[in-house]
Amino acid sequence: MSAAPRFSLRAAVTDSVSTGRREEAPEAIEAEATPEPAAPPPPRRRAAKPPAEPVKTKRPTTREGARGITVWVEPEIYRMIKLVGLDADMTTQDVMMEAIGDLLAKKGKGRIAKTR
Repeated sequence: MSAAPRFSLRAAVTDSVSTGRREEAPEAIEAEATPEPAAPPPPRRRAAKPPAEPVKTKRPTTREGARGITVWVEPEIYRMIKLVGLDADMTTQDVMMEAIGDLLAKKGKGRIAKTR
């Protein structure tokens, strides 16, 4: 009884079914299997880019000419402000604008006109 042929990964990868090529002599397969060392690629140089211009995005019309104010509050206060807005069917923006208007009126600085 003859021994089964031994499995060869190289033969399986380079056979005619895998490569779509016709059968070649084993010497040609061996020559292809040992690649020549390639020269290292030349170092890449990045092209100098001019400084990018700042990208200006279109603001919503409700924010044209307006400035932002950031206020940090405790989570409980934040929830209360949100609840006031929900009860009155107002956005947080509207609640805060009303609060600022009330503060300015209290301090004698006049009231602010509704912006929306």
